[in-house]
Amino acid sequence: MTNRRVFLQTAMAAGLVPAWSAQAAVPLRMAYFETYSPLSFRVDGALRGILPDVIGEVVSRLGMPVTHMGYPWARAQLLVKLGEQDAICTIATPERLEYAVAAQVPVVSAPRRVFARADCPLLPQLKQAKTLEDLRQINPTVVSYAGNGWGQANLSAFKVESAINFETALKMLVARRGDVMIDNALTMQFSLQRTAGGASIVMLQTDLDQSHFQLLLSKKSPHLAMLPAFDAAMLKFRSTPAYLKILQSYDIQL
Repeated sequence: MTNRRVFLQTAMAAGLVPAWSAQAAVPLRMAYFETYSPLSFRVDGALRGILPDVIGEVVSRLGMPVTHMGYPWARAQLLVKLGEQDAICTIATPERLEYAVAAQVPVVSAPRRVFARADCPLLPQLKQAKTLEDLRQINPTVVSYAGNGWGQANLSAFKVESAINFETALKMLVARRGDVMIDNALTMQFSLQRTAGGASIVMLQTDLDQSHFQLLLSKKSPHLAMLPAFDAAMLKFRSTPAYLKILQSYDIQL
């Protein structure tokens, strides 16, 4: 990543970022997970969250209009796969890279941790787990949800209870319909504070993985040529107070 960052900074400074102005007037159509706060979620019918706020700011700095639409997560991914929407912002799993091209600079990154009820009988063992394989040896039931690409790629050896969406998965964990959830710490902490019974859930301190939420452009999108420019602008924006201000507006501190 270091070499890529140096290249982007140099290219941007030298004006060598590839031209894509021919499509700049066409809006970038973003599709989001509509129930994944604080990254993307609906409030009174409007889409809010860190991802649309950051992407909207960066794309506007490139002089391109952008639309933000929220969907059930599986549908959002399908729309990008079909080319009916241009992009999602999520983890670049092998399955997603079959139909999309990933930007290199993440919009946001977060540790992926284990969450369990404070009264879970497995909790003492869970606290000792340092890797995903350690966790598998304990054999907990993991709560997941439809469209969870990280779960599909990493939980095949586990007992999994799948919910229709992220919010329902949280409620299942609270209701003891599984032992653990494994998800990014930003979303889990924000959402548990706003979920009935969420105070009964504890976050374990080991980082099992790091989740990088990247812009994934459909291979059918007319905007593929914008990726180098997006990377350069995203890299620059992440170093500004404006980026931190967006995170802080959702009670996130990095």
